[in-house]
Amino acid sequence: MNQDKLEKFNSNIIKWYPFEKNKTILQIGINNYITKELRKKFISVNVINDTEEIEQSLKYDYILIYGYERYKNIIEIVKNILNDTGKILIIGNNGLGINNWSKYDINRQNGVLSLEDNNKIKTINCIENEIENNNLNVNNIFYAFPNYRTAELIINKNFKIGKGQIDKYNPDISEEEIKVFDEKNVLKTVISSSPEMLDIFANSYFMEASNFESKNDIKYISFNNCRKEQYQLMTIIKDNVVEKLPANEEANKHIANMTNIIQNVKDENIEILDYEKDGKIYSKLIKNETTLDEVLYEKIDDINAIVNILNDLKNILLKNSLKYEQCNDKLTFRTDEDLMKNLNYMKNGYWDMISKNCFYIDKKFIFFDQEWEKEYLPVEFIIYRSVINSYDLVRKINLDELLERLNILKYKKFFNEIDKKLREEILDEKIYDAMYKKENLKAIDNLINENKSYLEEINNKDKYIKNLEQYYSDLKHDNEKKQEYITNLERMLNIKK
Repeated sequence: MNQDKLEKFNSNIIKWYPFEKNKTILQIGINNYITKELRKKFISVNVINDTEEIEQSLKYDYILIYGYERYKNIIEIVKNILNDTGKILIIGNNGLGINNWSKYDINRQNGVLSLEDNNKIKTINCIENEIENNNLNVNNIFYAFPNYRTAELIINKNFKIGKGQIDKYNPDISEEEIKVFDEKNVLKTVISSSPEMLDIFANSYFMEASNFESKNDIKYISFNNCRKEQYQLMTIIKDNVVEKLPANEEANKHIANMTNIIQNVKDENIEILDYEKDGKIYSKLIKNETTLDEVLYEKIDDINAIVNILNDLKNILLKNSLKYEQCNDKLTFRTDEDLMKNLNYMKNGYWDMISKNCFYIDKKFIFFDQEWEKEYLPVEFIIYRSVINSYDLVRKINLDELLERLNILKYKKFFNEIDKKLREEILDEKIYDAMYKKENLKAIDNLINENKSYLEEINNKDKYIKNLEQYYSDLKHDNEKKQEYITNLERMLNIKK
């Protein structure tokens, strides 16, 4: 089953959490991946599945409740075995999460129909009340997407998330379910108008409760689950800095490669926020500024402005470029030579210099999150990727018209091939297929269109039958008239005799 391939990401929901050292922990709710992750941080992990197994004589610094929705009145039970300086970590699904609204499950186990059957939905607000009613403080609340079992995105309640950051997760929907609407696009609309609504529509949560007040400077965590293990990172946004850490031991080499890329970018006099320190990659956090993809989207009604900005970016990259004749023998990707001769090539092709990874401030391009480098890539390909990765913009404009204005439409097929090959180098195909390839997945609009076509076909058949019936009626009426005429003729002949 596809879900089995994703189980290894169960530990994402706690992998980022800053546990204190030399502490004791009780894990309630059995999950081997959670336990394995905890054992990296604690000398001993006590694991139980039911509150009846709790030993009241023992006290803990941390009590982690995994799958909170399965338990009743558990806060009242576990608060008595919590040390005075301890914390309860609560992980569960929000009954009103947007994932329930965005899909239809005929079996009523998930999706919007399940909301009709559940009169005891555990919402985030309900759990806050349970905590406070037990005289504990709700210190920090984090929202998890697509859910806590395979978290790709974890957001602090007090963090103002950008629309582009919502794109960093894949909604949870199986082939047995029907997609009602695009979960991420609706979520973007929600946070644009009412950010506080995430408290209602978050799919899962991670809450921290204790006997004292405590603040957490972690605002946002994202994972890239689809990548091969050696490229998997964990991105953490704190109050004033962004950290990139290896999500596993295999990814340490990738951090080292990123360090080299950062230095290369600086050597080419391109402004970048990234820097390395103590084996981690950091970026300076720029607040109250939008990324270039959002800037381009805001100018959606002014294609000239979009073209001018992207051409300015192109001119910066051209400063470190080579002509075809200078690097022909070193090129990896090839197409028609006449096309390739008109392109410009970067020896260090930073193919993640896309609009999502760039701030545009006072007409200056400031890059961050630079992970990838491929020798001798076309500058025009970098611009192409900036366009196609501006998801909101692409959904609303005529893409080919913009590419034509940028003089790169003729390279579209070639650039798609390059993009595909680069992505294949870093993606874990089995994980990608499990998350994204759902061949039998149906969407409500497709069903409506299919049903509409079916109804139109039936309607056409009805019209055809009615036409036949009318034709038969006309023939019958004509035949009756002819019969009447014959009868009248026979009568007249009889009279003459």
